[in-house]
Order: sequence, then structure tokens, then C-alpha cells
Amino acid sequence: MKFALTILFCAFSFYSITQEETPTNKPNYHIEFNFKGAFLMPHSGAVKSLMNGTFPVYEIGAEFPNLGNNHFQNNFPYHKWGVMLNFSPLSKKEVLGFGIGILPYLNINLNKRKESRWKFRLASGIGFIEKPFNNITNPKNMVIGSYLNNITDFTLCYKIDLPIGLVSKIGLGMQHFSNGAFTRPNHGLNIPYLSLSIKSENKKQKKGAEKINITNEKNSFFVGFHYGTKTLTFAAENRYHVFQFSGGYSFGFKRGDFIHIQSDIIFDQSIPFLKEYDFNPKKSDNILAGILSKYEKKFGQIGVFFGLGVYLHSPFKKFIPDWTFVNNGSFFYNRIGIKYYVLKNIFTQISARSHMQGADNPEFGLVYQFK
Repeated sequence: MKFALTILFCAFSFYSITQEETPTNKPNYHIEFNFKGAFLMPHSGAVKSLMNGTFPVYEIGAEFPNLGNNHFQNNFPYHKWGVMLNFSPLSKKEVLGFGIGILPYLNINLNKRKESRWKFRLASGIGFIEKPFNNITNPKNMVIGSYLNNITDFTLCYKIDLPIGLVSKIGLGMQHFSNGAFTRPNHGLNIPYLSLSIKSENKKQKKGAEKINITNEKNSFFVGFHYGTKTLTFAAENRYHVFQFSGGYSFGFKRGDFIHIQSDIIFDQSIPFLKEYDFNPKKSDNILAGILSKYEKKFGQIGVFFGLGVYLHSPFKKFIPDWTFVNNGSFFYNRIGIKYYVLKNIFTQISARSHMQGADNPEFGLVYQFK
């Protein structure tokens, strides 16, 4: 997974501003401090060369109670959300420098009917790497090619009550830096960690069962347009554009669950400029056509999704006996991203289209649902 949930920071910023329903009480939040012991996962040779033992990750932030819109409030009364400032002196600091990020997150209660000690924190935002690849000043960093990246973080943690209105959480998780092939190199940084956090908490909040007003989601047709951009080589001067038109049908279930089936027509300007083919590309090879199925979980105005698709037409023909594909392509493609519902039937989408070898390009889209 080279490029995960993209720029959740923007979506959650909109979410905090555009509440449909907010109580008259003053906003309530709790400060949290988090320490992580981390290391680089050697998922490629380039990353392995940067490994240099363990390193710390420091976080400070604020967590807010469930003050969301009606959909969020009714379906997920025990979920919370917050924002974290993340800092780390990364491994091989002379090559990578430090990393810093702003991560809005969703703290998911792992029991639908009552408060649980087990939580799953899903966070994503904007990350900054101090020393990206530069063919003159920093050629040893063959992993990250841009200052700004997506930073995605997920943690499974267990809450322990402490005296004087504090709680502690012990967790196991993974952090990921990537730019989604917007600029190469883009091997990404995968950072597993153990975490320990201290947070203030209102002990008077309800811990018993609470009635949940379950939303029955609706079926609908939709159409959308997406724009992507990417480079093909390190320190590239040329940037290529990707245009996608999509249409499909959404099957709605309960509590924000959806299954979407869609067809994709993709115009990729980079295809004629990829590595040498063992066949002569046709003009029609600029066009990719596929069918994608994806699952979405909607939390109020925010939707998180992932999907798997198959190309019905593509230039990624098998040409090596080990069944690999030309130009790091694939018979399959996948997509992972996030939606922000501007209106009930209009939403923006930030995602990444990937092949088995990694991210192909980031995407920015606008979709209309027919009601």
C-alpha cells in the first residue's frame, strides 16, 4: 500500500467547520500526549539502506467528543475524533532528516453498543520530510522524492484508567509516508511502532449501553470525473496528466456501509513514455478501461473507501515467463481514498490508483449521486 487514505486533514477540517447540529454547551476537548518507539520496515533495498535502529515519535493533540452531524451522532455515539501534531527524528537523519505531520483522526470504539476499552485510531494528514531526494544535494535518499507527503497512521490500543481524571492507552500500530507517485522516488516509509499515551478524560461520561438510531442507507446511481498527475523518473522535468470518467451504482446498507460498482475510462498521457515495450503501442493504448468494486464506510460527512478493479483494456501485457507485467502494470488495479460530502448528493474525493508494485498516481475528483 504505497498511498493510503489521502489528505484526511482537509476533509476533517471541513467536517469540524460544517457541523449540522452542535449543542449549546461550550466545546469539550481533552489534551493527549503520545510517545512511540518505532523503526523502519525494510520493504525495499532502498529503505533497508536507511535503517539505523529504533527512533522515537512524539505526538501532542486534542480529542473531541462526538459532536458530529446527525448521521455521525446517531450511528456512532461512542466514536470520537481529534487532531495530532506528530514529530520524529527519522532513522539516518543525515539522509532523511526529521518528519513532521498534522493528523486529524477518528477514534473508533470497537463495540457498537457500549463504551469499550479497545479502540482503533485511524489518522491521515499532511506530512513533511526534511530531506527528500535531490540528485545533487541528497542522492542517497532513494525513497522519498518530495517535501510534502501523505502521512497515514493506524493504531490498535487498549485504554487503562488512571487517577485524577487521566487515562493511558497502550497501542500497536503503523505509520506511512508517501506521495502516491506524484513525484519519484516514492518507495514510501513504513514505520511500525509501540505506543504509550496519556490523556485527560471526563470520567462522568456514560459507559453503559446507549440506543443507536441506525440509518438505512439508500441505493443510487452516480457519475464522476477525476484528475491525476505523476512523474516517471527521479527529478523529472516532465509531468503527465491522467483523466478519468466513472459511472456506476451504489448499494446502501446500514450505519454508513456501501458497496459501489463502477466502470472507469482512464486517459493516461504517460503510457507512450513508459519503459520500452516488446510490442508497438497503439493510439488506443493510451486508454485504460476497467470495472471496480469498492467498499465505503461513511462517518457523517466523511467516507473512507477501498476497492479492487480489473482492466478490460490496457497495454500492460504479460511478456515475462514469471507473469510480471510490462511497465509495472497489472491485470488488476486498486483504489483507496476518502470522500467529503459537500451536499447529500455531491462529494469530493481524494484517492490513489495503484498496481501490485505500488501507487500509479494520486487522484482528485468530483462525483454526483442521483437521488
